[in-house]
Amino acid sequence: MRKFQIFLILLGGFLLAGLYMEQKYGVVSAYLKGDMSEAERQEYVLELHDKMCEKQKYITLVYRGSKAEMQEFVQDSINEAFLIDDPKTSSDYDYMHFVHKASHINMSGVGNVYTVTYEMEYLENDEQTKKVDKRIKKIIKDIIKKDMSDYEKIKAVHDYIVDHVEYDTSTSYNTPYYALVEGTSACQGYATLLYKMMTEAGIPCRVITGNAKGQLHAWNIVKLGKKWYNIDATWDDPVGAFGKTSVRYRYFLKSDADLSDHVRDEEYTNVEFTNAYPVALKSY
Repeated sequence: MRKFQIFLILLGGFLLAGLYMEQKYGVVSAYLKGDMSEAERQEYVLELHDKMCEKQKYITLVYRGSKAEMQEFVQDSINEAFLIDDPKTSSDYDYMHFVHKASHINMSGVGNVYTVTYEMEYLENDEQTKKVDKRIKKIIKDIIKKDMSDYEKIKAVHDYIVDHVEYDTSTSYNTPYYALVEGTSACQGYATLLYKMMTEAGIPCRVITGNAKGQLHAWNIVKLGKKWYNIDATWDDPVGAFGKTSVRYRYFLKSDADLSDHVRDEEYTNVEFTNAYPVALKSY
């Protein structure tokens, strides 16, 4: 009798656990389905993207498919999430990519159904990004006027950043939040902030990483007309005498030839990228 009672308790616990997993993650019903379709794989990536935009630390999703393909898919899904450019926000795409610090993935399951838990680390938390968003919307309203040309918009954003951000020589601070709210950052903060402000101003923009004079560096390309141009707001913001800064245009709307001291990382030099973002042969 006692063994039967223990069996019932264990069975009840198993059923309750199954009900919880079904309600929270849909794990039980997943066993009744086959491998994920292409549309379901895209939904998986989109859900991961949305939760990363919210800066969720722990993200749990359900994968259905072969174990052999699982590890590659769940890892590639992070990179796929970075490539989503939702026009309703400037906090994904390059912004999300460069405020993401690291990912740790745990996978468990049997058969063709696995629970995948991502433990995310971010350089900015959700509250900080919201503060950046709020501040940028006000700044763009102040510095961008309806009758401005795209060139004038690009220059206004460039000049604002150079005027209001001081380079952090310790490189301890390297995010848009520190650049905009605290007023100091290293190059990645400059470049990611410029990306976000240009996007909010309606100017296509990307963040580029690589080396500049032998050091790791980040800068931008922006689209003006039908071509793309390099902008390095960090290097246009030299620290002058008595800690003051001055605006320069030495690295403003430049061709690759006129930015020869900057060498891109390989992902920004492949044929697919260079065809999608053709840089002007001459500086503006």
